[in-house]
Amino acid sequence: RSHFNDCPDSHSQFCFHGTCRFLVQEDKPACVCHSGYVGTRCEHADLLAVVAANQKKQTITALVVVSVVASVLLIGVCVLI
Repeated sequence: RSHFNDCPDSHSQFCFHGTCRFLVQEDKPACVCHSGYVGTRCEHADLLAVVAANQKKQTITALVVVSVVASVLLIGVCVLI
């Protein structure tokens, strides 16, 4: 016997960004959220998942920022000497 059933039609819109599953033992609906969403009804965007999805862009951006900061510090040291 399964722990989950398909949700009845009365709960077809229960999950905002996910798939509804009916918990048999608890007799209530639950959601399996799509990637990037969290919450009881998948109602919240998971910003960490969005950032992780753009990991390559994030790495490039971090390298550019570190390079700019290092350049500014190097120029500052050269001017002070």
